[in-house]
Amino acid sequence: MTEAEFLDRWRKELPAYTAWGKFVAQRLCGAIEATVSPLALEAFLKIPVKARTKQDDSLLQKAFYRNKGYQDPYSEIEDKVGLRFVVLLANDVDKVQEAILSIDDWIAEKARDYVQEQKARPYEFDYQSVHYVLRSRLPFRFEEVEIWADLPCEVQVRTLLQHAYSELTHDTIYKPNVQASPALKRAAAKSMALIEATSDYFTAVNDEIQTALAKSKETSALLDTCYSEWLGVEPSEGPLQSLLVDHYAKLVSESFESDFRKWWSEKSFLREIILQRREEAVTYRLSAILLVYFCVSNFPAMSKRDAPLPDKALAHIYSDLGRSLASS
Repeated sequence: MTEAEFLDRWRKELPAYTAWGKFVAQRLCGAIEATVSPLALEAFLKIPVKARTKQDDSLLQKAFYRNKGYQDPYSEIEDKVGLRFVVLLANDVDKVQEAILSIDDWIAEKARDYVQEQKARPYEFDYQSVHYVLRSRLPFRFEEVEIWADLPCEVQVRTLLQHAYSELTHDTIYKPNVQASPALKRAAAKSMALIEATSDYFTAVNDEIQTALAKSKETSALLDTCYSEWLGVEPSEGPLQSLLVDHYAKLVSESFESDFRKWWSEKSFLREIILQRREEAVTYRLSAILLVYFCVSNFPAMSKRDAPLPDKALAHIYSDLGRSLASS
């Protein structure tokens, strides 16, 4: 195949590759979003996901001039369309891999795994990324474009630190336009060693954070359930929810759930008050408002101490329960 023939075929098939990449992006983002919920997908992924097809000249150079040893370059080049998923932690890479393997629309083949490379060469510190090639399992149409079976799409999964290293070094050291010197290679290896250590520290810090937040998360989940059950509407989300739960969860005991449900059986008149105020104040659209009422009922003096809510808002809650903020 000549360069002209190669390029002619590529331009004819480009719409199919573009559609396939877009389809893979949509399906994977949906699967990841379901996995990481209630965390927003935009918070989990550190750069936007967009399918990218190779530019004509880049594809020709890879096919004909970079000594790749291809017998059939058009068929053997598997990254004519590709996607990149960048996450914060190494554990998050596993979540993306689980999403990739959970979808039946493609056959997933792992083309590169930095964890296995570390095991095989434990004394080397080199470029790190997980690469998959996803091939369409069956022919189908997507957005009015015919996608045939076995169409490849490369998916790279990296941490933010790995991505930063790749952006800095990859074109020079791994796809050289100039010969990388030994000093440059040594500096890059030291950088990767530091990145790998930092990644381990990040994971350890995150584990500590999650342990510290476990009680608050459990309490917030219970509050969401009770809010939906008792008020018949779904609660809102937001940073104020965490702020209120973190502050007031310190006042409750291990028997909180049973105490909480018993308390509500005696205070269910609050349902109409909360539903009415939902339209006026965001605080009442949060399930944490139930915890605030519970604590004001049971610990009136402690509930106003360093409270996250302003006195005016707290005064209404105390008044609803037949108490005075000033005298409590």
